[in-house]
Amino acid sequence: MSAASPARSTERIVSLLWVLLASGRRGVTRDYLVKAVDAYALSTSPAALEKMFTRDKDVLKGIGVPLQAFTVQDETGFESADPGTDTRYRIDEDRMYLPTVPFSNGERLALMRAESAWAGSDLGHAVVRALGRVDAGEDWLGTRSASDHEAFGVRLAGADRYLTELGDAVRDQSVIRFSYRKAHADHPETRTVRAWALTNPTGVWYLVGWDLDRGQQRTFRLTRIESDPADAPTPDGPDGQGVAPYRPADLDLAAVHAVVSGERTPATARLRLAAGRAVQLRIGSEVLASDPETDLVRVTYTRPAEMAGSIAAAGPLATMPDAEDPLRPAVVALLDAAQQAHAAPVPEYTLTVPKRRRNRRSDRDRVAAVVDAIGLANRRDGIGRAELAERLNVRDAELTAILDELWYCGMPERQFAGQQFEVHEQGDRIRITQAERLAGPLRLSVPEAAALVIGLRAAAGIPGLTDQEQQDTATALEKILAVSGPEVYQAGEGIVAGFDIGPHAALAGRLHAAVREHHLLRFQYHAAATDESTLRTVEPLRLTAESGHGYLQAWCHSSRGLRNFRLDRITSLEETGQDFDPREVPTSDHLFMSQGTETTVTVHFAHRIRDLVPGFDPVRTAHLEDGSVVAEIRLAGPDYAHAQAARFGGEFRVLAPAQIVESTVDWLHRARAGYVTDCSPAPGGATASGPSGVA
Repeated sequence: MSAASPARSTERIVSLLWVLLASGRRGVTRDYLVKAVDAYALSTSPAALEKMFTRDKDVLKGIGVPLQAFTVQDETGFESADPGTDTRYRIDEDRMYLPTVPFSNGERLALMRAESAWAGSDLGHAVVRALGRVDAGEDWLGTRSASDHEAFGVRLAGADRYLTELGDAVRDQSVIRFSYRKAHADHPETRTVRAWALTNPTGVWYLVGWDLDRGQQRTFRLTRIESDPADAPTPDGPDGQGVAPYRPADLDLAAVHAVVSGERTPATARLRLAAGRAVQLRIGSEVLASDPETDLVRVTYTRPAEMAGSIAAAGPLATMPDAEDPLRPAVVALLDAAQQAHAAPVPEYTLTVPKRRRNRRSDRDRVAAVVDAIGLANRRDGIGRAELAERLNVRDAELTAILDELWYCGMPERQFAGQQFEVHEQGDRIRITQAERLAGPLRLSVPEAAALVIGLRAAAGIPGLTDQEQQDTATALEKILAVSGPEVYQAGEGIVAGFDIGPHAALAGRLHAAVREHHLLRFQYHAAATDESTLRTVEPLRLTAESGHGYLQAWCHSSRGLRNFRLDRITSLEETGQDFDPREVPTSDHLFMSQGTETTVTVHFAHRIRDLVPGFDPVRTAHLEDGSVVAEIRLAGPDYAHAQAARFGGEFRVLAPAQIVESTVDWLHRARAGYVTDCSPAPGGATASGPSGVA
C-alpha cells in the first residue's frame, strides 16, 4: 500500500487526532507531531510536510474537531523570544462532544424530512452525517425503515454547486467576488458583493446582497455564477459599513420572491381557442362564447410572463383577440424572437457524452466515517452492524471497508506499537477497543446544524402535514438549536428556504396524504404531449418539483407504467375508496421517463434557461463560450419542440433533425399569423411544458 493511498491518508490523519487527544490541555508542538506521526517523520521535504500538515488540520476542522493553535504567551502571559517555536496544538474537548438529545419518533421523522430536502447536494452529505450522530435512540433504525419521508421528494438544493460556499459567506456576511453572467449578456462580469441572504422562492436559489460596484441591493441567480466565490477585501474601514453595509434588520425577502417569480395581482385575458384544443389554457377558464371551430374563453392569471409563455406555446391554437390587452405584446414578442432565432446561423458545436459526477470519497469523508464509527460505538459500548451502516449512510460492503481501515488506525504504529484500534464483531454487534479517547460522537458543525435548522423550517411547510407533525417539526427544531451555538441561529436567519408548489399547495396536500396512506386516486388529466384530456386512475408514489412546477410520480393504470403528472394539469381529483399495496418501482428525481417512442432532437438552450438541460437527461451536450448549451435530448414528439420554441422566445432553438426544424419554423409562422389578422386559429400544433416524458 503506497504512502499516498487513501487508506494511508486516513491512518495518518486519525493518528494526528489521537496524538492530540492524548496530549490533553497542554497540547503538543509541531516538532513533536513531526516525530510522532509516522508519515510526517518520513516526509520527503519541508514543503511536502507543510502541505500535508496543513491539509490534515483542515480535514480535522472540516469534520468538526475543535482544533486550537496557541502559544506560550496564551497560557502564561509570557512571550518567548521566538513565539513560533512555542506554538502548540490541542483539541478543546469541552466543545468536542455532542450532548445526548432525546427525540420522539415524530421528531425523528421531522429530521428525516429535513434530511431528504437536501438530498443530492453537498449540504445533503453534511445533513446525513449529522442525522446519524445527533439521535442516540435505540429505535432509530426501526423508525427510519418505516419512514415515509421520501414521499415528498421536493429538494432545496438541486445542482447549485456554490450553495455551500455562499452559505458560509452569508453566515459571516462577508464580502465576496465572483464571475456572473446576466440573463442576456454575451460575457460574464466580475461582481463584488456583501452576502446578505440566500433564498429559493421558486425552487431556484438566489443570493441577495449589497453590490459594491453599483452601490445598491442586488439579487443573483446561483445558476448564473460562473466562478468559485472568493473572499474580497472590504473597503472603507475595517467593516466596510459605508460602502458595503451589513444585512438590514428589516430585509424583505418576500419582495425578492415577488420579483423573481413575476407574481402580480390577479388579472384576466380573453383567448380564442381552437374547438376542443389547447387544453392547458382551458383549465380554470370561463367559456364566454362558442362556435363549431373556436371557443372564446376568459383566463385569470397572477404571473404575466408565465401566462404569455403558455399562450405562445399553444401556437396557432390560440390568439388574443383584444388588440389592447397588455399581455398581447409579450406573446407577439416571444413568437418574433423564436422566428428570429430559427433564422439565425447555427453555432459551431461538438457534442460529447456528459461527464457523470464520480462519487469518490474524499479524505474528509473517510476520516469522518472512521471517527463517527468510533463515537457511535463508544456511546453505547457497541452498536448493531445494520444500524451503524445506516447511520454512516453506507452499504454493507462499504462498512466492511471502513472497519478494515480502523484496524490500521489509532496511535502512530512506529512510536506506539500495539496501540491501534481493534474491531470486535460478536453476533451482529460491533465493538471497537483501544479507542476510548473518543468518548462519543462529535458535536454538530455550524454547516451541519444550520442545514438541519433550514431543512426543518422548510419541512414545516410541506403540504399535507398533520397538526401533530407540524408540532413535532417545531420541537425537533428547538432541540437542534439548543445543542448548537448562536452562529447557527444567525446562519438560519440568512438562509430562507421553502418548497414552491405555486398556487397548488392545497392539491399537493391532498396528493401527499394519498401517497402516504396508499389511497388509489382518479382524476382528469390534461396531457401536454397529446393536447387532450383523459381520465386516469393512479397509485400515487411521490411528490416532486422542478423549474417551479409540482409533479406527482405515480403508477398509471391506463398507461400501465410509471408516469409524472404536472399538478397544474390535474382536475376533478377524487379518491376511489380503494387502497393499494406499494409497488417496487423506482422513483427518480429525473422527470424524463423514456417510453421507447421518443424522438431524438438537438436543441440549443440559451444561457438563461441552460439549467433546464439536466431535467431532460441529455444523451450528449456541448457547452459554448457564450454560456449556452447544445444538448441532444429525447422528446415525446415534434409538437413538444414547437411549443417550447415559442414558450421561451427562441431561447429553446431546434437545431436537428432537419424535418423538425422545418416543422417548427412553419408552426411558428402560422402562430404569428394569428396576430396579423383576426382569423380564427386553425387546428394543428400542440401545447406543452416541462421535460419530455411527463404525462
